[in-house]
Amino acid sequence: MTVSSRLVVACSFAALAATPGMVLAQTTPRDEAALVEFFEKKVRPVLVNNCYNCHSANTNSRGGLRVDDRNGMIHGGGRGPAVVPGQPDKSLLLQAVRHTHKDVQMPPKKQLSAAEIADLSNWIKDGAAWPKVELPASISKPSAKYERLRKEHWAWQPLRAAKVPAVKDASWARGDLDRFILSKLEEKGLRPAGDADRPTLLRRVTFDLTGLPPTPEEIEAFVNDGAPDAFVKVVDRLLASPAFGERWGRHWLDVARYGESTGSARNLPYPHAWRYRDYVIDAFNQDRPYDQFLREQIAGDLLPAATQRQRDQQLIATGFLALGVRDVNQRFKVRFVMDNVDEQIDTVTRSVLALTVSCARCHNHKFDPIPTTDYYALAGIFHSTDLCCGLRNKMGGGGLDYYDTAMLLPLGSATLPAPGPKMVEKIARLNEELTQTRRELQAIVSKPEGKTPGTDGRPREVIVRQKMTLLQKELIALSDPAVHGPIALGVRDAKTVGDTEIRIRGEAEQLGPVVPRGFLSALDVHGAPAVNRTQSGRLELAQWLTNPNNPLTPRVMANRVWQHLFGQGLVSSVDNFGVTGDRPSNPELLDHLAREFVRGGWSVKRLVRTLVLSRVYQLGSAAPAANVAVDPANRLVWRHAPRRLDAEEIRDATLAAAGTLRLARPQASPAKDFKVIELRNNGPEAKRLEDEALTSNHRSVYLPLVRGVTPRSLEVFDFAEQGMVTGSRDTTTVATQALYLLNDPFVRQQSLALARRLLGRPDLDDAGRLRLAYRLTVSRAATAKEIERARGYLADYEAEVGREESNEPADARLAAWASFSQALLASAEFRYIK
Repeated sequence: MTVSSRLVVACSFAALAATPGMVLAQTTPRDEAALVEFFEKKVRPVLVNNCYNCHSANTNSRGGLRVDDRNGMIHGGGRGPAVVPGQPDKSLLLQAVRHTHKDVQMPPKKQLSAAEIADLSNWIKDGAAWPKVELPASISKPSAKYERLRKEHWAWQPLRAAKVPAVKDASWARGDLDRFILSKLEEKGLRPAGDADRPTLLRRVTFDLTGLPPTPEEIEAFVNDGAPDAFVKVVDRLLASPAFGERWGRHWLDVARYGESTGSARNLPYPHAWRYRDYVIDAFNQDRPYDQFLREQIAGDLLPAATQRQRDQQLIATGFLALGVRDVNQRFKVRFVMDNVDEQIDTVTRSVLALTVSCARCHNHKFDPIPTTDYYALAGIFHSTDLCCGLRNKMGGGGLDYYDTAMLLPLGSATLPAPGPKMVEKIARLNEELTQTRRELQAIVSKPEGKTPGTDGRPREVIVRQKMTLLQKELIALSDPAVHGPIALGVRDAKTVGDTEIRIRGEAEQLGPVVPRGFLSALDVHGAPAVNRTQSGRLELAQWLTNPNNPLTPRVMANRVWQHLFGQGLVSSVDNFGVTGDRPSNPELLDHLAREFVRGGWSVKRLVRTLVLSRVYQLGSAAPAANVAVDPANRLVWRHAPRRLDAEEIRDATLAAAGTLRLARPQASPAKDFKVIELRNNGPEAKRLEDEALTSNHRSVYLPLVRGVTPRSLEVFDFAEQGMVTGSRDTTTVATQALYLLNDPFVRQQSLALARRLLGRPDLDDAGRLRLAYRLTVSRAATAKEIERARGYLADYEAEVGREESNEPADARLAAWASFSQALLASAEFRYIK
């Protein structure tokens, strides 16, 4: 896609031509120059001298209005458009400066001269001319290297049907996947490591597929099962477990940057976000085809539905586009909209295509063949889409100022009735009274009069603060988010759909030429439909992404699955397949897996099953020096690389070992009852969330995830970044992790529960209890030496513990076993699988 020279036009006159219902006289270039000259000499000085101090980009832009930008005046602020080109009498700006508007008289405390008002009126009458903005060369002339990159860079190429290679050691391989790996190893003269032993393999696959440890009974059954299909039975059992969806759904929630609040400058809750979380978990448990899964999340509202339940499910799925970080404190509506569009583009393209398309917002992508016109082709799709997260933008709002019930999606029989005239009037009155009270407080808080007693003897500041609190409570009671019935956050097509303009340098108000809605030109996807001009285009975007001829979508997902099972992707930069990302270590294997993924009906479970049943997955973790010397990063996969359990696995495994884990899904989320007012990190809501994380025995995927209040048990072990697509988490080793395992109340509580579980087995002696402790924590039998050492530790500890120690259980024997249990839970072997 290129920008022709005819598109390089003045944004001011492009905007005029696009204004509905407006007929302007045709002007010559000379006329245009005269009109702009009139603006510069007569109009801009008036705006600069009288309006810029309060209504420009470098100020707080009161009311959300900018007058230093033409489109800022046309879009207007909280009261609507300030300028209607060609119609001065309908322009709020003229009403304000004439002092004919009942609420707004500008400038404050004075009035413009009759000549200045006449100049403003004539300027608007003649079309509100503005100096034209030229497209930068970086946009109008895409880089010459783009065509070469389209032809040469591996990611843009169609999936190749690679021939399965022949290998020297044919008996080693159990399938085609193994042959692709072994072929690369033989080229380098490397031998794969030996197979893992059964307890190690069972612990590995159970954590990988469910995020939980195997039970002692499962370990014993597998170790003693001599049938040739023993491991196949284990894998099929794990794939059928509800825990599979909880584990693999959490992987997708990382990619979907899932969170239960907006984050950013003003942190507002998403009380209904949990529905999307549950939708994702159910989709993985049901093995919903990945292409269908994507279509539902991007265009679920536009898909046919046989039942109301299916329609509700598809609406909930679109929460994928709604649950990102939102800057509700953004004072300009147009910036708020375009920033949200950018966030949606970034999420969709990084998660599905592993491309950094948002880099083309301001200029052509500097590395990948993605021109700015492609970015705005996608932007038109999301600009034609309502973001239904129940919020609106407002600078410096308080209480429920940000809450907007019109931007919610009712489910089933739920309704979102518009409040009646009396209710609207009451809410408006309360908001106005609250605003006045807030101003009153600001006026007295720093003055001596604030301490002066009022009519009831209390300081005036205290009286005003109490009044504000009461008004807030009254407003909240009128706008309770729970009164409407089942609600989802998601998207829907806007009432007005259409293409959008390039924004010069990415600035929301600086309009360039209009770009037709469409997709990325770097990918030639045969059979993809064109955008339906009567809809947003999200349905066609979803179809383009999931078209079997789109090589990136299956490649990216196959690589994500590989990364979760082998520790690193065949492409190590799992969220970036562009020029600055990594190249595949085994491109033939990646394309083979991607093709098989599509042929297999886009089944994630089938792909996972194929990978874990391979010989490669079942290798041990030994690291011969000769192999390390040739391939120190194990890119050729000659062994199974050990990995640290992630934050959820550590917490869930702790609960499982202690016998306190509740496997049933909890109802909703603690955040569901939050009113849509600002959350403070040190407020009562944060305290409630911390208490919930400490006392909950449910799986970690169900913990509340309000941005900025991440549960400590997750945060300390490198939890996912909730503000962006996270296909691969960091893995760090820092002092705070050791301190957490030593001191955190959760760890100490669960250590005590594990001790009670062990001591509650009268059928076992201490040696038997120690063997059980090792089975429960590290999934293996304890050695005789470990048992001997542990018994000595218990005896010494019990002898030293006195009842005077207020921070220890009263029973010295229980205290000793709790200490030993905590040592196991804090061990490296507990935190790592190999």
